[in-house]
Amino acid sequence: MIKLPHFLRRKRSSAKARESHSVRDYRALVRAKLKFLPDDPVLALAQAIGAPTMADFMSIGDGHAAVLRYHGLVDGMTVYDLGCGCGRTAQALVRHGWTGNYTGADVVQELIDELARRCPGYDVLLNVTPTIVAPDASLDMVFHWSVFTHLYPGESYLYTADAFRALKPGGKMIFSFLELEEAEHDGVWSANLEHLSTGHPAEHLDAFLHRDWIRRFARDAGFAEPRFTDGQDDSQHPPFWQSLVVLEKPA
Repeated sequence: MIKLPHFLRRKRSSAKARESHSVRDYRALVRAKLKFLPDDPVLALAQAIGAPTMADFMSIGDGHAAVLRYHGLVDGMTVYDLGCGCGRTAQALVRHGWTGNYTGADVVQELIDELARRCPGYDVLLNVTPTIVAPDASLDMVFHWSVFTHLYPGESYLYTADAFRALKPGGKMIFSFLELEEAEHDGVWSANLEHLSTGHPAEHLDAFLHRDWIRRFARDAGFAEPRFTDGQDDSQHPPFWQSLVVLEKPA
C-alpha cells in the first residue's frame, strides 16, 4: 500500500484548513434548491443530487441497489456510502429489505439530516476531509456514485487510498465516473466547454477520469486490477449511465 508523504498524513480537520471547492459548491447548490422550492424541500434535496423528480430519485436508487447486489452485497455487511446525499441509495436499500450496518457520509448537513429522517436505523456523519471515517479493516464495501465526478484527481486518489485502509481483506470499493471515451458523456464535456468559453461559472466541477488513472490509484493503494463496466452496459444490472469500476482489496 502506498505510504503517503508526511504532509498528507497530518490531521486534516484543522479549523484553519480552507473549505474545499466541492464543499462550497454543494452547500451553495443545496441551499439554492431549497430557496427555489420552499414548499417542497424533499424534491429540492432530490434535485440537488441530480434527480429531477421523485420518481427519478427512486428509480435511480433502485439501480444503485441492483449494482451493489450484483457485486456481492448481502445482509449483515458493513457498508460506507461516500457522498450519500439525502439517501437515494440508502432509501432504496430499505425498500429492498437489505439489513446490515450502513454509514452515510456527506459534506452538506441538510442532506444527511434528510437521510437520517428517512432511514432512522442508519448512521450518518458530516465529513469534509478526503478520508473514510471508519477503523482499519472494518468495512465490507465502500461505494459512491458521482462523487469523483466533482473532485480533483488528487482528492479522488486520497479517498481511494483511505478506502483501502478501511476495507476488510476481500472488501470492495465501487464507484461511478465520467470518461471521455464514453459517447454518452459528451454532453457533460460540451456543457463544460460552453461554460468556459462564455465565462459563466458552472454550479460545480465536472471532472473526468481515465481508466489508466484509476488503475494507477488502485495499484498505489494496493487494490487488485480494477474491473470496469461501460455506462450503457445492461447485461448484469440496469445501465448506470456513468461508467463503473470495482476495486477489490486482496484477501
